[in-house]
Amino acid sequence: MIAKKVPAVRIDYPKHWFLLGTLVWALGTGMLLYLAYDAVEESIRLFWVAATVFEGIVMFYLFVLPVFTYHIAGAKGLRLRMGALIHETIPYDWIKEVRETSIHWGGVRVGVGVRYAPIMKALFVTSSFRTLVLIKLDEEHRLGSPIKRPVKEIVVSVNSPSAFIDVVMQRTGMERV
Repeated sequence: MIAKKVPAVRIDYPKHWFLLGTLVWALGTGMLLYLAYDAVEESIRLFWVAATVFEGIVMFYLFVLPVFTYHIAGAKGLRLRMGALIHETIPYDWIKEVRETSIHWGGVRVGVGVRYAPIMKALFVTSSFRTLVLIKLDEEHRLGSPIKRPVKEIVVSVNSPSAFIDVVMQRTGMERV
């Protein structure tokens, strides 16, 4: 019996908020560098240099890294990746249901990035509020980083929900309804 090689499929997510954040990051870092350069006293200059380093690292971590990552539907599992915010692999055996969804109680509460809702036991990996897909798991699994939390549902934003659902359904062996 010859084993079939299943190619990994790249799944992009909307990145416009991360691009806007990167622009703000670059402007903020430039402004802080100018304040450090223009400071008269040495102590003030050191303060602005420290503020620049801190702001640069935090904003790079939150906004720049997600611009260069994407999700992957591999042979054994779905790898969710959003910069350094999340890097989890969900085995296809865990996935019970996949469907399009929307957020009725406000995107402001969910936000952009990775967020955990403890009451719903839901993990939100969102970069927009329009093209969302709900992944229901068979039972609670501990996901997320740095603290693993019990997750029963994952809400993911993707560029093409129907293509994402088709790939996941094909890999899990589910029938599309």
